[in-house]
Amino acid sequence: MRTINTAETRILITGATGFVGSALCRRLLDTDCAIRTLVRGREQVAALPASLQADAVLGDLQDSESLRAACAGIDTLVHLAAIAHVSASPDRDAANNRANCEGSEKLLQAALEQGVRRIVFISSSLAQAAELDTGDVTAYGRGKRSTEKLLLAAAERGQIEVIVLRPVNVYGVGMKGNIASMISMIRRGRLPRLPRLGSRISLVGVDDLAGAIELALRAQISGKIYTVTDGQTYGVNEIEAAIYEALGRRMPRLRTPAVVLYAASLLAAAVARMCGRESGISGRTYRNLTTDNLFANDELCADLGFQPTQTLYQVLPEIVRDIAANDARR
Repeated sequence: MRTINTAETRILITGATGFVGSALCRRLLDTDCAIRTLVRGREQVAALPASLQADAVLGDLQDSESLRAACAGIDTLVHLAAIAHVSASPDRDAANNRANCEGSEKLLQAALEQGVRRIVFISSSLAQAAELDTGDVTAYGRGKRSTEKLLLAAAERGQIEVIVLRPVNVYGVGMKGNIASMISMIRRGRLPRLPRLGSRISLVGVDDLAGAIELALRAQISGKIYTVTDGQTYGVNEIEAAIYEALGRRMPRLRTPAVVLYAASLLAAAVARMCGRESGISGRTYRNLTTDNLFANDELCADLGFQPTQTLYQVLPEIVRDIAANDARR
């Protein structure tokens, strides 16, 4: 058993059946936490580990009555639930943003009414872009930043303790996003070799993120924001090469010219919009591939004792096998 002292800690987790929430639940299996989850339906209850022995409350972030019931008797709230997809539709993004912010505000109110002591809010590195109004500014990031300010204001007033974690892109089995799309497209022969890129990015493993959340549960700190990364710097071309190696395939000799990749990304997005569907490739994808997106975890390591345990390259073969199996089932 890890050293966390949770014998008297009663934890509510929103988003417990999601990618990160599932990893957190697995991590808390060998602690003495009393776990409660907020779930939308009974099928989500079945998705939770039976050995977690979690108390499930049916409801959602728009239902204040269910939020009060979920928060009753709780010491610490881990807020993971959100509509996380960044779409190509500004109207859809705006609607998701409103739903996330309104739900978080209702959850905070319920937590205050029920005397919850601490909230650990899982934000996003995209909130930093929104805060600084530079870089990859999205409706999702603006929504996360709005919720950060709401919670930190409550902490400033002394109403509740708050720690905000801003993870960068998260990798692990079951991941989604650009790297997962890249793996799938390379596997199916639908992505030509990338141009020579000097861009570098930060990432974090889902198990390490769950570890950071666990540390935040017991930290004697409030009112702070921490960026969560695995401490590594990844080159986009290096990731591409590692994917080919994990797939057991030889990389094509010829690289795609950058201008061709850019034009293809815009075309893919335009065709998807005309067909009324989402595209995994867009102008934003191109910008993310060709722009540095680096963050540091120094404060998290210094204040909370965070020590990452894995890198993308260690986990990549398992991720590739899982994506290949999922593609085969489709």
